[in-house]
Amino acid sequence: FTDEEIVEIMMVPLCLETVRCLEDGIVESAADADMGLIYGIGFPPFRGGALRYIDTLGVAEFVAMADKYAEFGAMYHPTEKLREMAKNGQKFFG
Repeated sequence: FTDEEIVEIMMVPLCLETVRCLEDGIVESAADADMGLIYGIGFPPFRGGALRYIDTLGVAEFVAMADKYAEFGAMYHPTEKLREMAKNGQKFFG
């Protein structure tokens, strides 16, 4: 794997679990989820959090990136709601 692929392999499940937490109501907002990651596990603040990271890449681009690693298991499978967001050009912020 390249350095970039290693970063993607590590980021995809973290981001998708954050998406699931938001969808399941574990956190109330994208901002709450991202702040929890920054203050709770030390997510790099310059990235803005996992959901801001997805927005920065583009939701459709993130879904495509996750799909590249689908063979690694369910942790790499985007949710249906995230796929709908990608299809509709939606974002978590703004």
